[in-house]
Amino acid sequence: MRGKRIAVGTLLVLGTLFWTGFGLALWVQRQALDSDEWVETSGALLENEAIRNALGVYLVDTLYDSAAVQDRLEEALPPELDRLAGPAAAGLKEVARRNAPRVLGTTAVLNAWERANEVAHRDLLAIVEGDAADRTVSLDLGQLLREVAEGTGLPADAVDRLPPDVATLQIARGDQLETAQTALDLFKTLVWVLLGLAVVAFAAAIFLSADRRRTVLWVGAGLIFAAIAAFAIRRLAGHAVIEALADAPNAQSIADDAWDIATSLLVDVALGSMLLGLFVVSGAWLAGPGRRATAVRRFAAPVFREYSGLVRASLGAAILLLVIWGPVPWTRRIVPILIFTAGAFIWLEWIRNRTLEEFPEVPTAPPEPAPPPPA
Repeated sequence: MRGKRIAVGTLLVLGTLFWTGFGLALWVQRQALDSDEWVETSGALLENEAIRNALGVYLVDTLYDSAAVQDRLEEALPPELDRLAGPAAAGLKEVARRNAPRVLGTTAVLNAWERANEVAHRDLLAIVEGDAADRTVSLDLGQLLREVAEGTGLPADAVDRLPPDVATLQIARGDQLETAQTALDLFKTLVWVLLGLAVVAFAAAIFLSADRRRTVLWVGAGLIFAAIAAFAIRRLAGHAVIEALADAPNAQSIADDAWDIATSLLVDVALGSMLLGLFVVSGAWLAGPGRRATAVRRFAAPVFREYSGLVRASLGAAILLLVIWGPVPWTRRIVPILIFTAGAFIWLEWIRNRTLEEFPEVPTAPPEPAPPPPA
């Protein structure tokens, strides 16, 4: 018996570790391989004021540190004033730095930024899934620079004079893409392997347990623990990223905000695990021998007996409301919500039958005979 308890405990620990790994791998896969998620995250980055300010400074420096702006000013000025082109460019640069964040907050610039990221990400996936040799992936900043130039008082054709390598931001080289190919294949397999191992470990623990209800409760607790572990890993990794940027104060100032936005999907995954764990724990607790759980079942027995159809309809309505609300990603996806719905209705029928057996209907006492009429 003791050996079986140790085996059950070991399986629960392994299942929790596998589930934690599954959550982290799912985050990486969705963040790196889903173009829609990539574009949404990039848009959220630009909507952040601190990041927008830093990007504005970078774009303005890119424009004004090249010879394009000064050349354009020399053309606009009379020949005798050519020597003023340099000081004029420096003055315009300061004005542009102040105006760039406002320009970057406009709808036109946000759309240009999202389109550039979408094109770059689709190119990245196409290359990684094909031949990565001697290829590079770059983010085309040309349209973004044009919007900034126009919004800060420069003619857009100044951007056309920039060297090609200035108007683009290299994301990955060929050798890095070959590494990404290996990581892509790994994560495509790893996500489902970890999920399968977690489900098998939890199922085996429940099967071997002498008290299956209590083990199911511990499974729910494991899902909640995995969510807490994901939050802890996110925070520790964030500190490591910021420490790594200690020598780059401009990047360090926005690293915290950028990390929070980039890992928002990890938060969704963790919250999804926590919500599922709470459902599992609540269901296992309600089936337990505790005084409060027993009182709930006693109260629900007449409703289960006389209004079973209404109970089933209420559960269906609650699940529909959960889908409409969509607090976590799995409540907005067809396959997970179908699995959850099937499990919820199976649990409902099981708890209903158990409750009716535990609290059978008490037969109504026969009415007392009416007293004889007075003589």
